[in-house]
Amino acid sequence: MKGISWIFGGIAVFIVLEVVTVILGVATEMTYLESFRVIFGSVYVLFVPGLVWSFVFFPFGEKKVDIIERIALSFALSIAIVPLAVFYLNLIGLKISAWSSFLVVLVLIIAGLSVVILRRKRRVFE
Repeated sequence: MKGISWIFGGIAVFIVLEVVTVILGVATEMTYLESFRVIFGSVYVLFVPGLVWSFVFFPFGEKKVDIIERIALSFALSIAIVPLAVFYLNLIGLKISAWSSFLVVLVLIIAGLSVVILRRKRRVFE
């Protein structure tokens, strides 16, 4: 039953973000695609990496972190991790662009998800 509530929660968040996107597109001179990029890009950069890494640092079973703390921690971790990763990759020669930033954030998300999944699999086999 928990999995279904996560799915409905994700759908509800997507619908709310979509409504905000449409309102932003209507209220400003932005096109729909520009407002979509602003809203979903902000969530992608400022929230999702931190959410994934919050599950790395505070897994489900060990320390109880409620949803408000996890949301605040997600923003804080994203604001800390993403600029540092982009900055250090720029120092080693990767030029900063929209695509390189997108890929850096994607790699951060995949790395965090892989740690969470490996931890869960190891916990199941113990």
